[in-house]
Amino acid sequence: MEKYIDRVQIFANKFGSISYIKAITDGVSAVIPAIIIGSLYTLFGNIQFQPYLDFLESTGIKNYLSIPNNTTMGIISILLTFTVAYNFAHNFKQDGVSAGIISVCSFILLIPFELLESGSKAIPVVWLGAQGMFMAMIVGVITGKLFVVMKEKNMEIKMPENVPPATVRAFSAIIPGLIIITLFLIIHIGLEKTPFGTFPQLVSTLIQTPLSGIGNSVWAVALIWLLSNFVWFFGIHGIVVVSVVNPILISIDLDNLEKTSAGLEATQIIGKNFTNVYGGMTGAGIIMGLIILMTFFAKSKQYRTLGRLSIVPDIFSIAEPAIFGTPIVLNLVLIIPFMLIPTISTIVAFFLTKAGILPILSGIQLPWSMPVILQGFLLGGWRVSLYQAALLVFSALAYYPFFKVLDQRAFAIENGEIEAD
Repeated sequence: MEKYIDRVQIFANKFGSISYIKAITDGVSAVIPAIIIGSLYTLFGNIQFQPYLDFLESTGIKNYLSIPNNTTMGIISILLTFTVAYNFAHNFKQDGVSAGIISVCSFILLIPFELLESGSKAIPVVWLGAQGMFMAMIVGVITGKLFVVMKEKNMEIKMPENVPPATVRAFSAIIPGLIIITLFLIIHIGLEKTPFGTFPQLVSTLIQTPLSGIGNSVWAVALIWLLSNFVWFFGIHGIVVVSVVNPILISIDLDNLEKTSAGLEATQIIGKNFTNVYGGMTGAGIIMGLIILMTFFAKSKQYRTLGRLSIVPDIFSIAEPAIFGTPIVLNLVLIIPFMLIPTISTIVAFFLTKAGILPILSGIQLPWSMPVILQGFLLGGWRVSLYQAALLVFSALAYYPFFKVLDQRAFAIENGEIEAD
């Protein structure tokens, strides 16, 4: 395993040094503060203690707690398209700020505006958050690359030597910006003539179409979790995948709930609760195992600090701080356990339920932020809680050999033994 991970790490280092990949990695790292701040406010508004929730509702505080999340995680794609383009240009010693501004303009240009009844136009906020991140990365690297190429070819307005530097940079970016935005305008117009209609729809359709015919068998659910965790590698929120089958899974839960409400036994194993409890517990990749390793066993200050910041939010299934802080995005080492742990858990849980060792879960729809263990107890009793506890241990063990390699490298960099890439 160590030899395999070493080989993967060597390839990962070469892969990470590619200009496009480095720009995306650095760009994601730059938006981590916004992700953590938004996640903390989400946690503050969803702690599952009823007197606390009643207090938030009665005082109106809950409405205010959603605002920081909307202005951090809610616009994360806008921030990311800026930081990716900025880092791409900056890595080539060009004007990163101008590249970032042009990238944001191009990103917004690709999103179809909606016409309101009042006659005003509005931007669908769904593409400004996590679901637009893949598009943001694409726009960011394209903008950054084109900006660098044009600047290196001196495609810019030259100003006299006595002009202030800020003015020089501003006018220098006009020609590259005009060409780049015009290019994205052509893409926008061209896609309107296709069945996709828009660039966001193109991304959504290419991901969802292969999944449209999947039923609700255990192998289909295992594939869904495999794919939903795999797309995180590219910075695509896994909800893009699971949202395709959520209506089917929720309807199964409601059927089970109707039976149990009538005094009958639930009969269908797979539903939304099944996927949440056994495949999505503590967030994508069942990442709590990795967070436990970072918090209590990391040698490097980098991962130890990240673990401490991530562990409380992840108790309530807010996994974004760990996912983007590690990061999982473009991480060829950690993506392996990140994909396989939920997939294995789902298959094992299905056959244990089939054998009667685990109960069929209730169809009750609990809040998504319900803490692990308690979630299992409320939906299936002590046996499900015990399975979740065992799954946490399995998750930590499965992540350990992969995490060890990354932690040792980070520790060596912090001590000056090796240089960072």
